[in-house]
Amino acid sequence: MAKPTGTSGYFQAQMRVDGKVVGSFEALPFSKEKTEVEKHMVERFIASMNKYSETTGDRSFLADPQLNPQDDFDFTVVSPNGPAYLELMEIAPLTGPYEQAPTEYKPYDFGEAILSGILKKSSRYPKNLGRDIYLLLYVTHWSFALSDIAIACLRYWLREQSTVFRAVFTYEPIDAEEGAPHWLFPVPSELIGSFDPEQVRENVCLNLNPRNFQVVHERKP
Repeated sequence: MAKPTGTSGYFQAQMRVDGKVVGSFEALPFSKEKTEVEKHMVERFIASMNKYSETTGDRSFLADPQLNPQDDFDFTVVSPNGPAYLELMEIAPLTGPYEQAPTEYKPYDFGEAILSGILKKSSRYPKNLGRDIYLLLYVTHWSFALSDIAIACLRYWLREQSTVFRAVFTYEPIDAEEGAPHWLFPVPSELIGSFDPEQVRENVCLNLNPRNFQVVHERKP
């Protein structure tokens, strides 16, 4: 099934043989097929999480993701507790095309919109399936990158809310192979600490479009 995606990528700077530094935006080559996009996100997310587990000596996290037929859970994975389900949800609170998405948002409001999607998705499933269900949130457009405050809000709220999910994560690709995973739920209480979402209700996050980055050459006097 075809599915539109946003624009993500990175700005690459290189020095040519003549000593001049040049730069260019390298867009991530997302597939036009929904299943291929989700498969890529799952594989890179699991690789990132297990790579971290290796450095800390922890038990491997998830493994062997298998795409399920349509109208079923998105993936079946091997977890520390045995076979489990992995559901996916893109972070894309759109009111139009990706290209028209605003460059800034209030992390509080953004987090609330994501939380609403999580709770709506959770309500679709029975609480006792006999298997754990994990939820992976992912980003394909640069303007929806999660700020630290948005992540903190979601961690706080998910601690207070009851869902069917054994754990909730996010994954934001950096390039075709690497990305930034975040654990939203459950997290140690010290990671939340005394954080209060109400104190950041009016904060604003501005994301910069990597397509517009440029190499700036220092002008000599």
